[in-house]
Amino acid sequence: MHIIGRFALTVVLCAPCALAQDWEREVHALRPASVAAREQALLDYLENRAQLALEAIPHALTPAQADHARPLLRAQLEQSLGFRRLPAPDPQARVAGVLQRDGYRIEKIVYQSLPGVSVAAHLYVPGSLKGSAPAVLFYTGHWYSDSKTRPDFQAFCINMARLGIVVFVFDTFGQGERGISTRDHRRVEALLVGLSQQGLAVYESQRALAVLLSRPEVDPTRIGMTGASGGGYNTWITTALDDRIKVAVPVVGTSDFLEQIQVTRALDWYHAVEHCHFVPGLIRYANNHEFVALAAPRPLLIVSASQDESFPVAGVRRIAAYARGLYAAYSLATQTAYFEDSSESHDYQQRKREAAYGWFLKWLLNQGDGHPYPEPPTATIPWDAPELRCFPSGQNEPAGPGIVSAVRRLAADLPPSGAAPDLAGVFGPLPQPAPIHPVLTPARVQRVEFLSEPGIVLPAFLVRPSRRPKGIILAVDDCGKEALAADPFLQSALDQGWALFGVDPRGIGESSSVKMGWVAAVSLLLKENFVWRQGWDLARGVDYLRAAFPRLPIGLYARGDNAALAALYAVAQRGDSSLRWYALREGFLTYRHFLERPLSLERSFVLHPEEGFGTAAYDREIPFSYFGFDALRTLDLPGLMAASPAQGLVIDPIDGDWNRLPSEEARKLLPARVHIGNERAFVDLLR
Repeated sequence: MHIIGRFALTVVLCAPCALAQDWEREVHALRPASVAAREQALLDYLENRAQLALEAIPHALTPAQADHARPLLRAQLEQSLGFRRLPAPDPQARVAGVLQRDGYRIEKIVYQSLPGVSVAAHLYVPGSLKGSAPAVLFYTGHWYSDSKTRPDFQAFCINMARLGIVVFVFDTFGQGERGISTRDHRRVEALLVGLSQQGLAVYESQRALAVLLSRPEVDPTRIGMTGASGGGYNTWITTALDDRIKVAVPVVGTSDFLEQIQVTRALDWYHAVEHCHFVPGLIRYANNHEFVALAAPRPLLIVSASQDESFPVAGVRRIAAYARGLYAAYSLATQTAYFEDSSESHDYQQRKREAAYGWFLKWLLNQGDGHPYPEPPTATIPWDAPELRCFPSGQNEPAGPGIVSAVRRLAADLPPSGAAPDLAGVFGPLPQPAPIHPVLTPARVQRVEFLSEPGIVLPAFLVRPSRRPKGIILAVDDCGKEALAADPFLQSALDQGWALFGVDPRGIGESSSVKMGWVAAVSLLLKENFVWRQGWDLARGVDYLRAAFPRLPIGLYARGDNAALAALYAVAQRGDSSLRWYALREGFLTYRHFLERPLSLERSFVLHPEEGFGTAAYDREIPFSYFGFDALRTLDLPGLMAASPAQGLVIDPIDGDWNRLPSEEARKLLPARVHIGNERAFVDLLR
């Protein structure tokens, strides 16, 4: 059986079938010994396109330009995040306990972000307040075990409270008392309904802000925000969208987006374990400079580390210089500053905290000149001390089930009946086709290469039957084009007089990459879908065959979940009579199976007992690259099948748990022109 249980962040290995044809050895001999250059070309192609997109963004240089750009930028960013589709934040919360300390108290707060999604938070309140006080919202970033109780974060909150400023810090999903789960930092299911991972993060910031503003001690006109790493990035975006944030201090969360794309390329963007930076379409309209313009001219301190792998300092310095220029244009040059910590790296250590203290004192309390304020000796307690817990001992509250439930509610009535699919809006526009000039020899088995688009050259093989061909099959297999030589379906086709054209689209076989996390992430940042581009490669293969064999009928055969999805996209892109038929084997039939995964999703909710799990697989995840952003808003896979004039055949389809889908269930999903069958039904297509 060809179907393989695929686990997240692992490599799928395909074993060749025992049935080998006489032409199999010749096909294997056509493959080059090294394919590294082809992977390099794929990565270069994406990086270059990201660079072109970012270079095309006009940065506001004057107050008039910034103010004019702000409404559109906010609308674009909100669409990319999708958090407005979730319920409006509710400020209701309860106090689970109070810890009295010297000069401040800690209130242990419990509230819900989404229905069934509990959040544990700490509110640090100055000991003696005279009237309302300013407050700071603290987003923790990716620190899994300790999260809100990390000693560096405790120290910040303690000293701010002693200086007279309220601080609200909460455990983000997948961390602290919500349990350790990197899976909750990559809830790719949400992409289908137009909700990105950072959209979930911004929604949680909005929910926390609502709780903070409901407190009687807090002056709603004096609200600041800070956070480190992913918390610094969230500080940028929340500040950019919400004018209630009056002062912002993003810490080690600032980057030039191209520089970040480049530095994470070799790292596969940390295997795409966390998705908070993968905002759909962002680099089409914004670099970090645009976050500056959206925040301006509110007081802004950018804090960085001179040695920071994820956020290279050269780019941060350029963004800080841009901020100085823009704020000077507002005649408010003193309202932005840059602090670079040359002694410590990526975290919220003492020198960074001191810079933040001075900035918040200046702009929230009108004290000092904004320069770093020295931190006194500060005692924190162990991050896992029972007294700091908001939930009962040993009772962590996972966010995953509630997030998936919210996604399912949003997906309940999608796609709307009769909606015309906006393919370019979901998957990104397709490139202009390059001219095709087939070059073939009379040899029975030969290697072929053709241009899919500038920068993408695809390898293929052509096998002719022993007699004059009566048709030609473009074939693709998840295990690479060489695996097609061991496919009995295709041997039957060859025996019946059909020629075979095996292709490796980008990301498969000879064109594969071990950096698929980075590839999928950059594609999403461009608001493109990688599998849709694989479909373009296959459609270009059809164009090649049409040019080389203008009189022959063409069929499309795909085996494997990736290949079948790409082939269906190729069918949708053609939309004409170029294809006589297509056969999709061992693939998905509906996006809904990405949400309806009874066994796999249950596994994804499992929490880890401790940090240090690296890239551990939680469940048999659907690959990140398969999810089209907001796809279910307008289309589903059966609709793409129904729109094609070609005859369709589905063989051994699978469900969301990677199991064979019973034929009776498959038939309910398929349109009238598409049939479900087996090898005999495939042979019937060839007659």
